[in-house]
Amino acid sequence: MSVLSNKLSTIDKVIYVTLVLLALLGMAITNFSPADAHFYWLSMTFVFALGAIVTGWQRARDRQTKTKLVATQLLHWGSTFIAVMVVYAFLHSGQVQNETVALMILLILSLSTFLDGIHVGWQFYALGILLAISTVIISYLDEYIWIIAIIALAFITLTFVWNKYIGHSKS
Repeated sequence: MSVLSNKLSTIDKVIYVTLVLLALLGMAITNFSPADAHFYWLSMTFVFALGAIVTGWQRARDRQTKTKLVATQLLHWGSTFIAVMVVYAFLHSGQVQNETVALMILLILSLSTFLDGIHVGWQFYALGILLAISTVIISYLDEYIWIIAIIALAFITLTFVWNKYIGHSKS
């Protein structure tokens, strides 16, 4: 069982680091082309949902729990997708500027990711916090990518330290 839990922990770490790196890529895209960034963040809704399902699936013990997890995740991320589509409706009706759309989607994604930590583990809490901090930094600073990269590196480092010293068995 110990080997299995170590393997699952490694998969969780890979998913977490991958999602952090994809978030950094999105912030770089947001920095260079805000008009294109909102499409990136829309696609990240699906990627984050997949990451959450895989992470939760590994932790589920039986078929009933896995079925409930998938249903919960589809509802959770489906509602996130609907919220993102509402932002697009605001864009098309002229209520918000093109540059603002990426930030709004990033904020929705940060909240959804944070709240999904309830179901799939504390790494999603941390990722949601990172996305929220990044949203605020992006809205106030012109040159933000290096600051966010340093913060993301700190989050990844803290995750590995947490797993090593506190234990990866806690969610």
